[in-house]
Amino acid sequence: MNSTKKNPSGRRGNVGRKSKNTFTTKSGKTIRIHRNIGERLLARRATIADHKALRLAGLPKSRIKRFIYRLHPKRLYKYWFSREGAIMALKIAGIGLIAGFIMLIGLFAYFRKDLPNLRDISGKNIGGSISYYDRSGKTLLYEDYDAVKRIPVKDEEISKFIKDATVAIEDKDFFHHGGFDVRGITRAGFSNITGSGNTQGGSTITQQLVKLTQNWTKDRSYTRKAKELILAIELERSYSKQEILVGYLNAAPYGSIDYGVEAASRDYFNKPAKDLTLDEATFLAAIPKSPGFYSPYNTDFVSSGGKDALVGRQHYILDLMEQQGKITKKERDNAKKIDTVATVKPRKPKYAGIKAPYFVLTAKEELQDRLGAKSVKVGGWKIITTLDLDKQTIAEQQVAKGLTQVKRQGGDIATFVAEDVKTGQVVALVGGPDFTNQEYGENNYARDYQLPPGSSFKPYDYISLMENTTNFGAGSVLYDTQGAVDGYPCTNKALPEKGGNCIWNYDRRFIGPVTLRYAIGGSRNIPAVKAMVTAGINPTIGIAHKLMTTYKDGQPTDRGRYRCYKDGVDINRATVADEQQCYSSSAIGDGAYLRLDEHVHGYSTIARNGLNIPQTYILKIQDASGKTIDEWKPSKGNQAVRPDSAYIVGDMISDPNASYFPPGNKPQRYNTSLGTWKFGVKTGTTNDSKDGWMMGFSTQYAAGVWVGYHNRQRAMTGSMENMTLPIWQGWMRAVHANIKPEERAKPSGVQTLPAFIIRSHVGFGSIEPSPSTDLYPSWYSQKKVTGKKQTIDIVSDKLATDCTPARAKKEVTDTDASSFSGDRFAQNTANTNQTDDIHKCEDTKPSLSNLVLNADGSISVTVSQGTHPISSDKYKGTVNFIVNGQVIQSFNVTYDQQIVTLPAGTAPAGSSVSAEVIDSVLYDGQSPNSVTVAAATASPLVLSATRSGAEVTFTWTGSSVSVTVYKGSGTVVCNGTASGCSSFIVPTGTSVYAKDSTGKTSDPITAP
Repeated sequence: MNSTKKNPSGRRGNVGRKSKNTFTTKSGKTIRIHRNIGERLLARRATIADHKALRLAGLPKSRIKRFIYRLHPKRLYKYWFSREGAIMALKIAGIGLIAGFIMLIGLFAYFRKDLPNLRDISGKNIGGSISYYDRSGKTLLYEDYDAVKRIPVKDEEISKFIKDATVAIEDKDFFHHGGFDVRGITRAGFSNITGSGNTQGGSTITQQLVKLTQNWTKDRSYTRKAKELILAIELERSYSKQEILVGYLNAAPYGSIDYGVEAASRDYFNKPAKDLTLDEATFLAAIPKSPGFYSPYNTDFVSSGGKDALVGRQHYILDLMEQQGKITKKERDNAKKIDTVATVKPRKPKYAGIKAPYFVLTAKEELQDRLGAKSVKVGGWKIITTLDLDKQTIAEQQVAKGLTQVKRQGGDIATFVAEDVKTGQVVALVGGPDFTNQEYGENNYARDYQLPPGSSFKPYDYISLMENTTNFGAGSVLYDTQGAVDGYPCTNKALPEKGGNCIWNYDRRFIGPVTLRYAIGGSRNIPAVKAMVTAGINPTIGIAHKLMTTYKDGQPTDRGRYRCYKDGVDINRATVADEQQCYSSSAIGDGAYLRLDEHVHGYSTIARNGLNIPQTYILKIQDASGKTIDEWKPSKGNQAVRPDSAYIVGDMISDPNASYFPPGNKPQRYNTSLGTWKFGVKTGTTNDSKDGWMMGFSTQYAAGVWVGYHNRQRAMTGSMENMTLPIWQGWMRAVHANIKPEERAKPSGVQTLPAFIIRSHVGFGSIEPSPSTDLYPSWYSQKKVTGKKQTIDIVSDKLATDCTPARAKKEVTDTDASSFSGDRFAQNTANTNQTDDIHKCEDTKPSLSNLVLNADGSISVTVSQGTHPISSDKYKGTVNFIVNGQVIQSFNVTYDQQIVTLPAGTAPAGSSVSAEVIDSVLYDGQSPNSVTVAAATASPLVLSATRSGAEVTFTWTGSSVSVTVYKGSGTVVCNGTASGCSSFIVPTGTSVYAKDSTGKTSDPITAP
């Protein structure tokens, strides 16, 4: 029978037979022996549970209430210093550490997610100076800066004094901490919280570098401080202490606009940072604490107390350096004796020391275009430009030398640009004569100003004509005759300044049929306008754009555009909204605008037979570490126009025989010891004489000159070539003197075919007859020539009849001008399949009556109309007054019974004057009588001449009518109706004479 009794533990249970593996103690406790490990662990747990049950028996049941119960003062000591309390304390501490660690990781992750990866401590985001060098990379042209002047340098380029001084004052434990100073942060935090002193930072040099590179200098929040700490730790893990110190010294503010020790050293002491002395180094190290207060460039530096405070801080730094063992006591005392403030240099002007300023500013513009607006503010970049200092010096010298003549003729600006034809690299640019001029010196007329190109635009006209047609080559004909052309109705043949609406040539002459070669060589305006209109105005402007632009991804960019603007617009402030359609006047550079450097690029493209490779001012861009960011590489380019047309027009403007320049002064050829260079040349003068141009190229360089007045409000006098030629030719000859001449490559498709032969004189210095063959593009459609002769009526443009008046008849063959003409405006291109249907044999011809000498000495005559109108748009009615068979004056007549009067004094005294009338269909009639002008004492025609540079001015006495000056060979030099005329085509020693419209001739003289 089993019995139940209380066991020693107080629990009730069954008591059975004693096991052989148990032992009972004197106290009655039964212990099991010989147990395995599992049994022992279970026993241990049971024992612990018994003890815990016994301990909790008298305590509150909830954990929180038990915790509070144990905090009672009577029980506090007993529990927390017991074994159980110690275990509890350890548990609480462990949980707190884990929670704190997790919280720290969370905070780090929270703040770090918005922070940058700090892999760049160059401080480039601060901005700073960009260094521009010549093409060799050795000559510094300019240190450019805007609001921040900063020049990063390497460790070895910084004086040890400034490093030690900075560490001494900013962070003496810099080389021993891990990026932050616990004591400093604690001290700063306590001060900021309690308000017991000034705002404290507690920042190490590492933390300050973080603030500078992240632009956090004005943010003092605790959030920013946490972020700063995180980045400082990362910075210390990524860079050495020396790299961090150099980064700080390259970014620290040193007052005014100076950031970084190199910029400050150059400005304050005019020396690099590596040469700083001890007193200078401590002077600079004192500034970053409060650069706005300590800067010696402050206007109130002395009165505000900044000077005394700066010197005091400098001396304090010297004391710290001595205490820290960086210098000796003697070095400290000697440095304190030096008045460093007195050695500070005055503030330099922004452009102080700049070389080739206009070129540098243009290169800066290209940098911005290439890499974006912010690129010009990135500090520490080194820009190696395309500038050739030798060629730039020659350009500056030629501009300075030529400015005397420019001023003599009423201008005050001369500019120059040159481009390497083989590479597109600009090697020289002079944007004005004096960069320091207070009024307009910084105006870059070579790049920033849009200017009307005058006749220098004409090569683009003729390239476009060949590109857009199939019936034109260098030997083709356009008629240099006045008449209606798109944009020029030619209803009033007065000069443009007097209200006329016809095209006029610069010499007031009209050659008739002229080949394209001689048209551009003689700078004839009428053929150029016809060329543009025939090809199309917009296509021609498009061709010019393709030649002058810079391509991107195979497409022309906005650069190099030829623009026309609405009336009243300020051209150099105009926007796209101010532009308007260009008209035919733009063919001769009238009312349209371009930039000189882009114009030079256009000529360079012509020199390359239409291959446009990018124009550039920059060879290489390097960052502060010397890493190449961008670099020029040879370009395959884009074929802007077909090679044939560019080659032919380039050959046309390289022809000295077609050029109007006088023999002995033709710039198209340059003889050197190595051979003869061929230069393509085109001049330009605007109608208002406010712009003078000379553009040209060789196979090596393209160059251009513009001269004018600084605000384009003043017209210049005399020949523009007197100003532009010496500059252009001076540079081209200097740079080509030691280079072996090279010919342009002739495209395989260019044809040599028969050409119209010009026998009349075209330009002042042109040589006629013109060649019988010339160059044509491969796509030219040649006309058939038979040599057949026919007589045409130039009024009806049909075959003449017996009724056709002599004046209207013209004998032609299919080898004459019309056979080579594609001129759709020509009035004498006949339809030989039909006969004259205007003139009838029964027509009444015009007549004159009442030719009388009036009391005042004038002569008048009355016009009577015949069958046909006296005047028409095609042929104006004309009355000619004649002396000795020569017309001395002509008048247009417009209506029947019109009275025409020859002013008194026009006809020579003692001469017999008659008159004739010519009507709209070229019928004529003679006056039935003549009148005699009273005789007077005849005075001889006397010619004299003076020279100013290349210009020769002729004056005369003894004639009141039109006078023409001739060379001894009979070539016309110039003419005038007043008492003089001028020309630049007469070499010294040339025999010249004058002859007036009455036949009076002067004795010959020799040109000075």
